[in-house]
Amino acid sequence: MYRNGGQITTTAGTAIVDSGLVPGVYIYTISAYDANGNTSAKSSQVNVALVNDTIPPASPTGVTVTGATSTNSSYTHVTLTISWNAATDNVGVAGYKIYRDGTSIVSSTSAFTGTSITDTVFPGTYSYTVVAYDASQNFSNKSVPVTITIGVDTTAPSVPKSVSAQQVSAAGVNLSWATSTDNIGVLGYQVYRNGVWVASTTAPSYSDTGLSVNVAYIYTVTAYDAADNISNPSEPADVTLETVSGPIAPYSLSSTLLGTSTIKLYWSSSVSVLAITGYTVYRNDVQIAFATSTNYLDIGLTSGTYRYSVSATDVSGAVSATSSALSVLVPVVQPVSAPIPTVTSPVSPSSNPAYHSVASPEISPITTTGSNPVFTKLLYFGLRNTDVDSLQSILVQYGYLTPVSATGFFGNLTLGALQKFQCDQKIICTGGAGWGIVGPKTRNVLNSLQWNTVSSTTSIEALTSEIQSLQAELANLEKQFQSASK
Repeated sequence: MYRNGGQITTTAGTAIVDSGLVPGVYIYTISAYDANGNTSAKSSQVNVALVNDTIPPASPTGVTVTGATSTNSSYTHVTLTISWNAATDNVGVAGYKIYRDGTSIVSSTSAFTGTSITDTVFPGTYSYTVVAYDASQNFSNKSVPVTITIGVDTTAPSVPKSVSAQQVSAAGVNLSWATSTDNIGVLGYQVYRNGVWVASTTAPSYSDTGLSVNVAYIYTVTAYDAADNISNPSEPADVTLETVSGPIAPYSLSSTLLGTSTIKLYWSSSVSVLAITGYTVYRNDVQIAFATSTNYLDIGLTSGTYRYSVSATDVSGAVSATSSALSVLVPVVQPVSAPIPTVTSPVSPSSNPAYHSVASPEISPITTTGSNPVFTKLLYFGLRNTDVDSLQSILVQYGYLTPVSATGFFGNLTLGALQKFQCDQKIICTGGAGWGIVGPKTRNVLNSLQWNTVSSTTSIEALTSEIQSLQAELANLEKQFQSASK
């Protein structure tokens, strides 16, 4: 490779870069040579004129600064992102310089060629500009400055509300309260006992221990954030610890027999210095459930006598003695059979030559309930009584209602279950008078199920089918008789 007649390099390739030149005119030619040193004639020449580039790039546009505009503390830094549109140049942009308040934030000696950069700052006000430059070190004008202010949070969290204090042991109190809110975020809570700080916690609850009996304790709570903004104190919650002796045994245990396989138990609330968390139910001295209310539905029973008792448990885990035992008999229920319809037999031709036809048989009425029907009243949404208990028991037994929904209250779940039951039983479906209400027709079906008999609808359909078959047989016999008479 020759520049202005003088050799500047050799290469096995087909291209080189000639750098470090000053403005001027340069003539280039190339010759080839082989391993024996044979050299070709020079190529035709190429003239290149280098001139000084004095045109700077255009000023960058679209400069934006994004990131958090506040922080919880004056000692916490914030990361900002500065971005802009690519600048243009007659030859080409070589890089950018980014300035914060007039000072470059690009510390690298190499060119920064991207169109965005991050900057980490503390709270304060900052102005950013961007400059583009080319290889000839022509610099553009600075972009339009963009200013951003990072503030320090001075807003305190809301006051904790609904503070409660509950004795949970002989020397312990559990505190709880509603969660506070903050413009940036609640960092935690401070708990005060009788005006003296006792603890900080990040949860809206605290367990205070090592307390004394017959001493009044007054608690307040404040909320704070990362900037040490503290709310006003909550309303006080007071408690005086009493000597703990455990809950007393539940009393007045009673029961109601629902249908043929369900017993509903009732009892009076236990009493304790500490809060009662629930009741353990025993059947034949074996625990069968832990109830949080003062009643329990025991379903799926067979005939026999069952012995029930109940004990109470408080928040400390102490368990009372069991209540007085209650024996409940689930009787054996004999289903009431429907009378079988009778059909008058045809008179034979030999005994009555004048016979020409046979009368259609009559269907005898079917009894659908036992002698003591359970359902006798109109039941509808909003009621709470023993009839509702019985209704829910049947709906549970037949899979229309879950046991946990059998609360004794005729609410939305019972309404939906009853409507599906009425539709399945072909009583009424998809609206109309009586849908979702226990009226006369629904009572008949429920009482049939209560006494383990088939419903009147099912029995009549079966009997009608049987009678139609008998009528066809009688018609065939009549034809045979008439043929014989001829």
